[in-house]
Amino acid sequence: MTGTIGEKTEITVTLGCEPRLLVTIVEKPDGGLFIDIKSEDPSAEVGDLDGFFFNFNDDATLDGLNIWPAENEGTQWSPVTDVQMNPDAVDSLSNGAQLAESYDAGIQFGTTADSTEGYVSAANFTMWSENGPLSISDIDLDSLAAVVDSDTGNGIVKTVSDSTGETEDPDGEHDEDECAFVIEGPVNTEVVLTQLENGDIRVDLEVLEGDDPDATGQIGDITGLFFNVGDDSLLDGMTVSGEDVTGSQFAAGSVNDLGNGANMEGAQEGETGETANGFDAGIAIGKNGIGHGDDIRATSFTLSHPDGLSLEDFSGEYFGLRLTSVGDEDSDDREGSLKLIGQCEDEPQPPICDDQYYLNDVMALMTQPMHDELAYEMMASDPVEEVDLVETY
Repeated sequence: MTGTIGEKTEITVTLGCEPRLLVTIVEKPDGGLFIDIKSEDPSAEVGDLDGFFFNFNDDATLDGLNIWPAENEGTQWSPVTDVQMNPDAVDSLSNGAQLAESYDAGIQFGTTADSTEGYVSAANFTMWSENGPLSISDIDLDSLAAVVDSDTGNGIVKTVSDSTGETEDPDGEHDEDECAFVIEGPVNTEVVLTQLENGDIRVDLEVLEGDDPDATGQIGDITGLFFNVGDDSLLDGMTVSGEDVTGSQFAAGSVNDLGNGANMEGAQEGETGETANGFDAGIAIGKNGIGHGDDIRATSFTLSHPDGLSLEDFSGEYFGLRLTSVGDEDSDDREGSLKLIGQCEDEPQPPICDDQYYLNDVMALMTQPMHDELAYEMMASDPVEEVDLVETY
């Protein structure tokens, strides 16, 4: 797993999904280890590098260990602002970002003393020991992890990549031409907007039930979907087609009631105050309730416009869902009804893969057995590359 260039031995390991980080560890002739962390692709922005964490194969290696540069004494190339060394007890940064695992060592980066503040695109540091030379074999290469963008509240922990580094969606269904979200409530319903090649938008609705991990145990009959659009001028000329569609209205800020119980009246206040006077559009689905002969829990329809539509027209906009005949999945007594609101996020998180996880998912990861093998699996450090040395150490 190592390559030799002259008297120096080194190894290179990749972290996370694309764009990935490249970690190069070099054995120096004087017995120290030089560690360099940067983007694998110089043209790709990985994000603000806030910290680097790792384990030693033997905790005794921590005795007499030194780091250069010392805390708050670095340059723009080595902006170290904190060093933590404690066997299996280092798991956070000064800004409160919490990792899902504990490590032996953590090096923090920033442009302000004792903090992660400031943008750091790459960093390096050197380790040496008072008790003798260090080698690459002293470090548990499977444990390497880097934290990026933790100051934004939407940070990512990048762990050791697999052999391909390909980005994967946990469900294997991610598509960059769609906006998928769940309208949450006593009944959770998935909404997927898909951009079609002809300029139409297909809308798929599905009440989550059965073994779906997001199912609540209750179901309902989809009676209507209401939504806003970013450009009100598109409402003139917008049409809808679908097997279960029984009506539609398009009028900026004034669609609340499609008739026959398909309405959102009284459900637009609070956090979604933008819709207090009504939505821009509403699509009636089927008949009102199972008592009228239908029980629609999954359906789709297509939105069209002579000038074409795009996902950007719905990005960040609110959607309202009307459900009737609400009740437990295994019950014949479904007498409830719901008016729920969700949002097509304007900047959805990038797809996750086996090689990284979101900081805001840490608590969920820590409560799952084995840290959820799909979302948090430490992969073997392969491939290994030989690279030209950069004499900055």
